[in-house]
Amino acid sequence: MRRFAPGSVEAWVFIVVSLVALISVASFAGGGAVNDGERAEILNDQFACPTCDGQSVAESNAAVAATIRQFIRDEVAAGSSDTEIRDALVQSYGTEVLLNPPSSGVATLVWVLPVVVLAGGAGIVIASLTRGRTVAAPTAADERLVAELRRERD
Repeated sequence: MRRFAPGSVEAWVFIVVSLVALISVASFAGGGAVNDGERAEILNDQFACPTCDGQSVAESNAAVAATIRQFIRDEVAAGSSDTEIRDALVQSYGTEVLLNPPSSGVATLVWVLPVVVLAGGAGIVIASLTRGRTVAAPTAADERLVAELRRERD
């Protein structure tokens, strides 16, 4: 196994590549087929309770959350797609019912900004690690100064 020197560019590149790979696998790893109950639970986690602050429909004990959970169970059992269920809930409660903001318009910033910040940060780290890596040859004045300091020391 190859070892990297602490603070080396290779070490930082390895760390960044590992993090990107880990995030990609975690984000895109798909589960197998789900039954109607599991699908309803997944959908319940995607919608916010309209009367609760920051709680999903799955977490909330409010009456409106129970109503939405029942609606989701009924629609899943009826064979409605996730998009149809989402659209019906947005129609009834507005986009505030979505825990994940839509990926269009100004809401796109919620999705794009973290990626831009991460890429910019990685660029800054890589630039700071590669800057100043060249060693200039000593000039004649440098050599005279070193020789003079050595004579003074001795």
